[in-house]
Amino acid sequence: MITTFVAASMLALLIFTALYAFGVFGTPYLGAFRIAFYLILVMFLVVIVFALGDHPNEGYDPTPGGP
Repeated sequence: MITTFVAASMLALLIFTALYAFGVFGTPYLGAFRIAFYLILVMFLVVIVFALGDHPNEGYDPTPGGP
């Protein structure tokens, strides 16, 4: 559930930053918004990869005598 929340938040931030980065709103800082857009895009892709990736240690109990 938290992964879905993080992914949705990253997507909303990505869309908002893209609007600034590609000139929908007039701002003198287009270069900075483009850099932020690409960084957020990379972070969003990392969140998606981790969410869809294999979780081999899920449910692992390292205690001795555990199930």
